[in-house]
Amino acid sequence: MKRNHPIDQDLSDLLGRISEKMVELKHPPLEKLTPEQSRFFYKEARTFFKPFESEGIQTHNVYVGEGNIPVRIYQPEGTEELPVFLFMHGGGWVFGDLDSADSLCTYFAKNAECLVISAGYRLAPEHPFPAALQDVMVVAQWALQNVRHWNGKPDQMAIGGESSGANLAAAAVLWMKELGSCPFHLQFLITPVLRHQFETDSYQSGYAFNLTKEKMEWFWNHYVTDARQGSHPFASPLNAKSHKDVPPLLLATAEYDPLRDEGFQYAEKLKKEGVHVKHLHYRQLVHSFPNMIGQVKSADSAMMELAGTLKTMLRERFLFLIENENYYQKER
Repeated sequence: MKRNHPIDQDLSDLLGRISEKMVELKHPPLEKLTPEQSRFFYKEARTFFKPFESEGIQTHNVYVGEGNIPVRIYQPEGTEELPVFLFMHGGGWVFGDLDSADSLCTYFAKNAECLVISAGYRLAPEHPFPAALQDVMVVAQWALQNVRHWNGKPDQMAIGGESSGANLAAAAVLWMKELGSCPFHLQFLITPVLRHQFETDSYQSGYAFNLTKEKMEWFWNHYVTDARQGSHPFASPLNAKSHKDVPPLLLATAEYDPLRDEGFQYAEKLKKEGVHVKHLHYRQLVHSFPNMIGQVKSADSAMMELAGTLKTMLRERFLFLIENENYYQKER
C-alpha cells in the first residue's frame, strides 16, 4: 500500500516539476517502456538538475581497452599528487553515461580534492550481465597502471559509484578478491543496489520518489536473464559467502529509497566479518539525491558531508574516523 512520507519542500517541488514534465512528454506506463524510451526520458529529467561549477578542474577524455571503453578524468589544478576515486555512474544498468555523471564527478574532484576517474560501461539489455562489470574490471586495471600520468597515487585509490554503479563497484571488489587481491583501499557506495530481491521493508513501503520497487524490477529484468543469474554474487554482492578482507566501506543510504534496507544489511554483514564500515544515513532524502546539489538544501548538506568524509579517508590513507571508540555509526 502506498504511504505518505514527509520530505522537504524544496525536494518535493523539484520532484513535482520533473513529474509534470514526464506527464507533458506522455511518459508511457512502466510495463510499456522500452530501453530506448527510458534513455530519452532520463535525459529529459536530468535537465532539471543544475550542473556543478567546474572551475579549477581539468577534464581529459580517453578510451580504454580493446572495446574502447570511454573514460573521463577529473584533475584538480596543481602539481600535487592526489588520491584517486574510480567512479561508476548510476542508471539501472540501462541508461546513464559519462555526461550524466559529469556534475557529480566534478563535485567530488573539487570537494574531496582527489583525481576522479569516471568509467563508462556497456548498457543492458543490449549488453546484459556481466558485460558492464567486465568493462569496470578493465578500467580498474588500466587506472592502477596509468593514474600517475595525471598525478594520481595508485597506492591511494577508492572504487565506488551511485546506485547501479555502486553495485558494479562492490561486485568488482569481490571479483578482484576472488582473483587473489583487491588493490583498492576503500569502496564508496552511494545508495547501492546489492541484491536481486524485493522483499525488504523499504521495498514494501511504497516509496515513489525517483525510484520504486516496480522500476527496480524493470531494471533487473533488463540486466540479468533470470533469477539464478541475478543471485550470483557478482550481480548481488550481498549474496557473497564471505566479505572478509574486502576494503573498508563508506556507505550512503537515504530514508525514502527502496534500496535502503539492503544497504543496512550490507553494512551489518561487512561489520560482522571484521570490515571497517562508515555508514552515513540521510533521513529526509531520496534515491538520486547526489544529483540535486544546488537545489535541495538537505542534499547539499549530505553531499558536503560525503565529500568531506571521502577526503579525510583518502588523505589519511583510508584510516577510519573513530568517534567515541566506535567506528560504525548507524543513524536510523
